[in-house]
Amino acid sequence: MTQQPLQISKSQYLKGKQCSLNLWYALYRKAMKPEIDPVREAIFNAGREVGDWAKKRFPDGAEVTAPYFKTAEGAAETKALISAGHKAIFEATAVHPADGTHARIDVLNKGHGADTWDMIEVKGSTGVDDYHLDDLSFQYRVFTAAGYRISKCFIMHINNKYVRRGAIDSQALFTLEDITAQVLAKQPEVDAIVARLLTLNPSREPQVRIGGHCAKPFKCDYEYHCWRHVPEYSIYNVLTSKKADELVENLGSYEIKSMPAEAIPAGAKKIDVSSHVTGEAHIDPGKLRGFLEGLQYPLYYLDYETISSAIPLFDGTRPFQQIPFQFSLHVEESQGAELRSYGFLHKERTDPRPAFVQDLLKYCGDRGTVIVYNQQFEEGVNEALAEHFPEFRDAIMAINARMVDLLIPFRKRWLYHPSQNGSASIKSVLPAFTELSYDGLAIGNGQDASQQYLDFVKDRLTLDAAEKLWRDLSEYCGLDTLAMKILVDVLQEKIS
Repeated sequence: MTQQPLQISKSQYLKGKQCSLNLWYALYRKAMKPEIDPVREAIFNAGREVGDWAKKRFPDGAEVTAPYFKTAEGAAETKALISAGHKAIFEATAVHPADGTHARIDVLNKGHGADTWDMIEVKGSTGVDDYHLDDLSFQYRVFTAAGYRISKCFIMHINNKYVRRGAIDSQALFTLEDITAQVLAKQPEVDAIVARLLTLNPSREPQVRIGGHCAKPFKCDYEYHCWRHVPEYSIYNVLTSKKADELVENLGSYEIKSMPAEAIPAGAKKIDVSSHVTGEAHIDPGKLRGFLEGLQYPLYYLDYETISSAIPLFDGTRPFQQIPFQFSLHVEESQGAELRSYGFLHKERTDPRPAFVQDLLKYCGDRGTVIVYNQQFEEGVNEALAEHFPEFRDAIMAINARMVDLLIPFRKRWLYHPSQNGSASIKSVLPAFTELSYDGLAIGNGQDASQQYLDFVKDRLTLDAAEKLWRDLSEYCGLDTLAMKILVDVLQEKIS
């Protein structure tokens, strides 16, 4: 059977540029590809939403309707829309006449010169990333080969200075960045990569060594397969990707125990490696004692859950601003006293912040230590609340002044267990020192909590699903605060 020539798309080019084996699996071993998980589906949905808002900047634009895989039809429809006099074309499609590579550009916009066009790629980020340059550079190659006179290449990304006031202003929401010079400079590289990828053969698996490139710029879909022989805690958990690549190549091993002493970094990583090798926990009783002595009763164990969106959800918010919709709070009046528990969960599709602030100030009191895990997060949320509610600014900032970060003793390795595998996340610390874990929870991390609540806000949940969400969120957020109380008890035990 004659092999059909490859006709590489933009997404396939990006995949193959990162790793030719990644593309080979996608093309010729389709059964290996894992199902799209909810997190990635949420990313796709967010991208489509950003794209829809971007189109509003071009009210007279017309969209190519041919399916993505119908490249010839899409290219013909693009030409027809141009002939009909449209100045902006969404999903404009072109095919390289020599090698069949093909691309769709988010917006093909009429340029200032005669018969010239500008290419605009829309991104849901707040700046230009390196892979965005690769994205447009491939598209430029295809469109110019197809006969288009491209004048300028732009990335249109989210303006992180935009503040919503009433209806979304699609003009102010986005920023255009001209990357024409970078795109032109990349053309020789694109030509070389395309030529290499076009030689992929279904009967010949590319030989590619795993390494740091497997997660940059995106985590590979086939990591579960290619990394199956690598220990859960390996040299890649200790060193930067570049240094790990070099050391693994020299050693021929991924094992921590094979690392020479001079390759082990100082500080926390050195403690991690030593603990892994010996199998014993590391404890610095003096530092733990100093940390605990700084706590002042009553103790307030506090945790927030937030949502964020590229498109601001409420008045007075910016793109990607963290909007708190839930908190869990346990109060311990004195050491060993029974906990008093409070919580807030906004169950309306309205701005949760006014009610959130009211309850927060009601329950947090005005004395005692407020214990959080990763202080920078809750502190930042509070600073934004203080800015939005100036009448409560002093009271909100007073909470920040009382905060102590429980992450510190674990991040600084004053207490560390080898089962943490180099992580100071509360999800790793809690099961390392207790019988508790987040396994089995319907919502197991903050990203899941945020995405599911965002689905509620955008009216994507049924009534029954919403009721289940309230129960799941309460269980998850409540465990976060209970975990902090238990870990403080663990620290107390370690110095007693």
